[in-house]
Amino acid sequence: MGKIPVSACAYRHSNDVDTTTRIDSRDWDLIANTCVARATTALKVPTGAYNELHCYHISNVFESMVGTQRTIRTVLEKSSGASDAVDVLALARLQLEGLYAVCLMLESPQYVDCYLQDYWHKLYVRFLLQREEFKLLPRWAEYIRDSPTWINLQRIHVGVTEVQQWTVEHEELGTPLPAGVSAQRIPKFPTPGHAIIKISDSVKRKMLERLYPEYVRLCSFAHGLAEATFTKQMFDKRSPFRALISEEQKRETFDKVVISDAFTMSFLCILQSTAELTALYPNNMDLPEIAIKGWNSLSDASLLGRTIWGIRTRRLFGVVA
Repeated sequence: MGKIPVSACAYRHSNDVDTTTRIDSRDWDLIANTCVARATTALKVPTGAYNELHCYHISNVFESMVGTQRTIRTVLEKSSGASDAVDVLALARLQLEGLYAVCLMLESPQYVDCYLQDYWHKLYVRFLLQREEFKLLPRWAEYIRDSPTWINLQRIHVGVTEVQQWTVEHEELGTPLPAGVSAQRIPKFPTPGHAIIKISDSVKRKMLERLYPEYVRLCSFAHGLAEATFTKQMFDKRSPFRALISEEQKRETFDKVVISDAFTMSFLCILQSTAELTALYPNNMDLPEIAIKGWNSLSDASLLGRTIWGIRTRRLFGVVA
């Protein structure tokens, strides 16, 4: 997907947030933990076209997101005000990818299958690479001999066919396909930019389009681009640029650009993933109850939170909101 222009995704606010409101991030941690606990409990029950395997792996995404939130807190507590703490913004990007994955998986079980098969594809390609590189090294003999057994079990588990496996070998090693067999490629699980165009609900798609510029910005911190290096220089005690701004300005910038942005994005992604799950479990009242509690707090503190609420979330909750 190409760049989404500002004209296509900007949300015009009529009311500002109260900037004097102080939010205890540990309250957000508690709500996020409760969201994930209730989401994983709901997902223990297969529903509609989603079988036990589908639900289990969607549940794993929720567990992963709350784990990343804990990591963000740990890094900030140990490195507060230091340049290495800037890397939490790369973790915030990971949370956005979790939200995009959940939104796509809830479109259709086929995307859960795609998620799992894409994992197996990468796993198998890595094994083939290691086998080629290490096959003359005695230390790797046992690994090369035994790995195909569990890799094959994984293949069956995620629904990859033998023909798809042969296709991978053909593409990666040039191994001829068996006579009469046509190649069957394993589809890639879409990254956020490609996931947007696969969303059928126009309102959900609009929400993800609005979040895409946030994703692009956070990619700078994962890819080591200019904003990431400049921000680290600002908080690096050895940097000559540090003297250009006051200590008060540095504290204010760190609080806003690093702490607030990371926690807000992480919390938003967990809340919205929980909100999206309510469509799959419309009779589960525990999910909207905790998600609405979180959104009430987030909307008071964040204009981005208020944006996502206005575009998408309040429609999910309807009269309950």
